[in-house]
Amino acid sequence: MPAVSFYLKEKVLERVRAKATAEKMPVSQIISEAVERYLNTEEKKAAKERVLRFLAEKPLGGYEGWNDLHKERNKADDSRR
Repeated sequence: MPAVSFYLKEKVLERVRAKATAEKMPVSQIISEAVERYLNTEEKKAAKERVLRFLAEKPLGGYEGWNDLHKERNKADDSRR
């Protein structure tokens, strides 16, 4: 993984360090996971909107629609791990 420099407010850094100590994990891992979650926010929002639109058009879209929805949700869940 490439090294990256960044700046955090002192209080934020203190909280990150405390979390790292409590969870017994490196500070870099906490920051990396936070950035990944931030980047996935829009993807999750778009998936939620598609699900709500899908439900409004035809509740669960019958059996085929449910299978498509289930596949999409599983794919979205897999990408968050």
